[in-house]
Amino acid sequence: MMTDNFMSMLSTNSSVEDLENAFFDYVQKQQFKTQIERMALCKDNTYLGDISRKGITLYEDDTWLMLITLDAFATQSGVANTFSSESLYCVISDHHYAVGVYPETNGVLALSGENNLTKTKNLKILAKDHAYVFHGQQEKVVVALHNKSVSRDVCPQYEIATGNKIASYSGTQNLERHKVLIGFLPQFGATGAPYLSTLTKHKINAIRWQALVELFKVDHQLAKSILIEFLEDPCQIIRAQAKATLDQLTEFEEAC
Repeated sequence: MMTDNFMSMLSTNSSVEDLENAFFDYVQKQQFKTQIERMALCKDNTYLGDISRKGITLYEDDTWLMLITLDAFATQSGVANTFSSESLYCVISDHHYAVGVYPETNGVLALSGENNLTKTKNLKILAKDHAYVFHGQQEKVVVALHNKSVSRDVCPQYEIATGNKIASYSGTQNLERHKVLIGFLPQFGATGAPYLSTLTKHKINAIRWQALVELFKVDHQLAKSILIEFLEDPCQIIRAQAKATLDQLTEFEEAC
């Protein structure tokens, strides 16, 4: 009955905040750890759900994906991540999450000056207004509930020491699509230059930088002028890459 009730809730709710308490209660009562141990001893190893490289799929529809999986996600030291969609995680192995949660307002983090590290087996990830720092890379078995809809196309990363944005990445599959298209454009010669130039203004760091690299193949002077502009880029990673590249380019030009 508990399973039927929770599955019914999934079909009628679209936010993890509406499902949070019911999900954690559901996972606890299902005793998935015991079920997995039994699966290892019996021939029927799919009765919980389909098994793939991602894990064991317990439920999936147009909105939700629930599965048992291994999670060892960790953030860079001193960096808080945002996420493109919302999720719930419940650890069912003998481990826990060590996570810091920071409010995000108008493109900066709200820093309290206090250590907000929390150790928990039950974790809620929201796609808006929060950034997260994960400590350690301990692999753990979790039941995860993912909202499949993308709430955030661009996901900033923040420096904890200052609260400032230092980078951003794509929250969708558009990054790989852009990389493929950017790789095509230099093959069209000079006609591809205006499109590459436009892409150097993209919100995603990786797209901006890749467009600049490809632009050097078709319009060296335009690419160099944009490289110099990158020295003042809001992202410190782009600024550092631009300086290193410009130093190498200057050294090469002087040697010639």
